[in-house]
Amino acid sequence: MISLRFQAFLSTLLLVLGALIFGQAIHGGVVTGRYPVVSTWVVGRLVGGTVLMAVGARFQVPTEEYVSMPSGDPDRSDGTTDPTEESAEFDSELSPLGDDDLEHLDADDDRRE
Repeated sequence: MISLRFQAFLSTLLLVLGALIFGQAIHGGVVTGRYPVVSTWVVGRLVGGTVLMAVGARFQVPTEEYVSMPSGDPDRSDGTTDPTEESAEFDSELSPLGDDDLEHLDADDDRRE
């Protein structure tokens, strides 16, 4: 069995390639008129693009399965959070702005409210 990530990659690749080939056929046959609409060049690309898009749609992974899959990063898969991430307080010492700039931003915020 192939992995979900590879299956999602393969699906996306086939869908994009199919759409590009299909669009190339429309562009060459209809937009620029370089080839007759019923020529082998146009019809072959329309059929080929449609087949690639159909196969890509067949390999599509449901979003629920892909999103619920644990990440390869051990820090993300264990479900614990960093205590520093839990506090959402602003730390002015870590800010790249100086005290004057922060006061200026606070004054702008007060004007908007």
